[in-house]
Amino acid sequence: MASQCTPSSPTHLSRRQLLVAGAAGLAVPLARSQAAFPNRALTIIVPYTAGGSSDAGARMLAPELSKSLGQPVLVDNAAGAGGAIGVQKLIRSAADGYTLLYGGLSESLLIPLINPSLNYKVEDMLPIAMVGSSPVVFVTRPDFPAQNVDDLIELARKSPGKLSFGSAGIGSFAHVMTEVIKDRVHVFMVHIPYRGGAQILTDVIGGQIDLGVTTVANAAQMIASKRLKALGVSSRQRVSIMKEVPTFAESRSLPGLEMLVWGLMFAPIGTPQAVVSKLGATINAVMELPAVKAFMAKIGAELPSLMNPAQAQAFLQAEQKLYRPVVSRIKPE
Repeated sequence: MASQCTPSSPTHLSRRQLLVAGAAGLAVPLARSQAAFPNRALTIIVPYTAGGSSDAGARMLAPELSKSLGQPVLVDNAAGAGGAIGVQKLIRSAADGYTLLYGGLSESLLIPLINPSLNYKVEDMLPIAMVGSSPVVFVTRPDFPAQNVDDLIELARKSPGKLSFGSAGIGSFAHVMTEVIKDRVHVFMVHIPYRGGAQILTDVIGGQIDLGVTTVANAAQMIASKRLKALGVSSRQRVSIMKEVPTFAESRSLPGLEMLVWGLMFAPIGTPQAVVSKLGATINAVMELPAVKAFMAKIGAELPSLMNPAQAQAFLQAEQKLYRPVVSRIKPE
């Protein structure tokens, strides 16, 4: 006699019950995959060649992040086009949290504002956390008549167009920051763009240009050995490795002004919020480690303000507000 199946029997399920059961079955591996993040190696893209400050920062963070996340963290140097190649590589990456970018002020924000033909903007990336910041320092040759930023600005006012400053290229942080200052105090100095930062300090020492604009880390040794003279730094407080150098904020000409060269860790747009939150919390915890703090102090970088992703986004918006008016007048090379 054939057995009869009741609606409650396991061999007689409605279409709705089958759909619910199927969805539940799919939800389990999805939940497990999200909870397991990360379950393979991560990559941090550095948009410059090995040996620079971005590369050093990423390679300092990578092993500490690997310990915290329990997976290898690799560094991928994707240099070219002033950092644009690396940014574009991130934007094309899967939005799963496994590919990140150690992005700086120039390539993340300034360069795409100046050159829209690069086909990306800072809004195409998702900020996770602040990973570095450093003030710039204005340096001159030892016999230059100015002793501080106020003296420099007074000289520029007396002789418009006579003084020159060098930067690592049109749209670089040194170029744009100096243009912001020129706008604020209404002076004119001639911009001399270089193809990179290495030659600038040599030419300042040799007298080919009057002013070099670079990070504290790049100039610290030459300042300490008296080959260069520092006129001021752009942080709100004096830098520990050169406490004798006044800040822009202390000057009569630029009271309260603070401008920093920063690094942010970015993910592709669309990365799951749970993944972003985990990465942000992990990065912030790593930034508090004594070894990381010691490294930052050694290279003359400031310990960055810890930011969650929402705070990092608000920070970027404020930076755009500061730089956009000047950048809009700069023409790409």
